[in-house]
Amino acid sequence: MNTPFLPPTLGFVSLLLGTALSLGAQEPAPPKPASAREAKVLPAVPPARSKGKLKPVDINHATKEELSFMLGIEVALAARIVANRPYKTKADLVVKKVFTMDQYQALRNQVAAR
Repeated sequence: MNTPFLPPTLGFVSLLLGTALSLGAQEPAPPKPASAREAKVLPAVPPARSKGKLKPVDINHATKEELSFMLGIEVALAARIVANRPYKTKADLVVKKVFTMDQYQALRNQVAAR
């Protein structure tokens, strides 16, 4: 029995098989580093809480880490809040010059003085 297409067919199949095996054995290319414009910049502190989702943070009892995390402020500012305790009202943050009026207006619904 003479099959004239058998050797070329075997050659073609082995070529396809070799190519498929070599492609599967390659390591994936490392991801390209993002350019400065494409890179996501994460904030230094977590974003401030949304209104109405959580109870206000008690500025007389919370730790500086809790204040920083829950209000989305820097630890240094949270440390100033702790250092100037006790507060009769949350407006004392402005009276004792811990917050500026703008900072107080932004956070007044998220804090409480109990």
